[in-house]
Parts: sequence; C-alpha cells; structure tokens
Amino acid sequence: MLELLEQLFRQVRAYAQAERYDRKQVYAQSAKHTTMQFDRDAEDLIINGLTESGLGFEIITEERPTFCTSDTPAYRIVVDPIDGSTNVERGIMTASVSLAVLPIEAPILPEQVQWALVGELFSGTVYEAQRGNGAFRNGRRCQTSTATEISHCLAGMNMDSKNVQAIKALLTEEPVLSMIRRSGSSAMDSVYVASGTYDTYIDVGNEITGESFLASASIALEAGAVLSDHEGKALRPISNLVEKFSLVLSGNQKLHQKILARLKQA
Repeated sequence: MLELLEQLFRQVRAYAQAERYDRKQVYAQSAKHTTMQFDRDAEDLIINGLTESGLGFEIITEERPTFCTSDTPAYRIVVDPIDGSTNVERGIMTASVSLAVLPIEAPILPEQVQWALVGELFSGTVYEAQRGNGAFRNGRRCQTSTATEISHCLAGMNMDSKNVQAIKALLTEEPVLSMIRRSGSSAMDSVYVASGTYDTYIDVGNEITGESFLASASIALEAGAVLSDHEGKALRPISNLVEKFSLVLSGNQKLHQKILARLKQA
C-alpha cells in the first residue's frame, strides 16, 4: 500500500514541478471555498491511480463528494491533493500531498490510520508510516523531539488562528517560545513533529479540517508524538471535511502538558 501511495505522490509531484499550469486559474468558487485548477488536476491524478490499482477504496477528498471505486471497498482513503494551495498559487515552494488509508470499518482518527504518506512537492521529502511499524522520513526512522521546556521549544504555529488570546499567551507569557515557524502547509507543519524538526505544532483556531492533519498526525503518533485538542482532550472522529478542529501535537508528554497549561491561561 505504501508503494502505491508513493507512486501517487510522485505523479502529483511531477505535475507540480512541470509548472505547465496557470497558478491563478480557478476551477470552482463558492462563498466558503475556492478550488484551484491545479488542485483539481492533482486530485484527478490520485483518483485515476487509485481506480487503476484494482483495490477497492472509498475516496474522501476535499474537492468532490465521497465515492467508491468498487461495490465493496476494503479501504477508505482521505486525500488532500495539494495542502498549501495558497503557497502554490503565489509561487511559494512549500506544499504537500497528504494520503491516509484506513480499514473501511474504522473510525476516521489519526490513531486508526493503517498507512499514511505526506510528501513535500518541491523537495521530494517523503514521510510515511504503517500502523505499528514506526514512522520514516526518506526511509530513515523518525524520532520526535526530547525538548521539554517551552523556553527551548521550536514551535510550528498557525498564525491565522482567530483565537487571539491563545496566540498572545503563547507569544508573550514567560517563558516565551524559543522560535516559531509556519510553512503554509498544515500537513507539513504537523509531520515535522514526527522527525523532531518541530518540538510542537499548535493550531488552536478551530479552523483546520481533517484532510490537512489526518495523515501527518498519524505519522507523528507512530514516531512517538502526543496529540490532543487545545483542552487536552482526544480528537473526535472526522465525519466530513467541512467540520473544523483545533490540535496540539508535541514531541513528548512533558512539553505537551506545558503547552496545554499555557493555553489554559488564555
């Protein structure tokens, strides 16, 4: 299965790197969502590959209604064909493909994902995991961060959050975070926790949707990360790709609890 997921990623990456598309072309637009043509094209490549594989999938993707490739699919796949569409549109060279496969009967939760891949479109870096077998970055086993102090913490943070008080607490309360990063792809920001690139990733604006974190959070969990919502509660199952979530993903339990305590102050 991971071989199939990597083949799909490579096809989308080849398409993205060719840059034979109009970065500004809109496929569909509504009051709530804009689908770029390159998003639709990438999704088509993935769907064609899944269909041609001969395996039965229920396909859940951001850009079209859920459908099945067979009458009795064994698997469910959640697809984010390009996470970081705004980056691609503006020529910022960071975006990813995010693919998470679950048994058809399993609830859609990071800990239930059987196979996951997050691939960075421009560098070609691949993060992947099979449930129970650990997480890997370009074939090398991932290890989460051991940093336990906020003052030593390099945090990824979604600064688009509407939770102004939480951001203020994280940025101004002592001890302050050591460094802050934001890639523009939530899938990449989340999966960076798996390899210890980030000590934690914080997205607490109740804005992130399931396709942007399902695969990456499952990979981080396989590497030993700790995941919760902003109150420290387990994430609820994903029922669709419209409902919004908050999440905190940390390299270890001690740091996670300190981040949650800071958020509680807000």
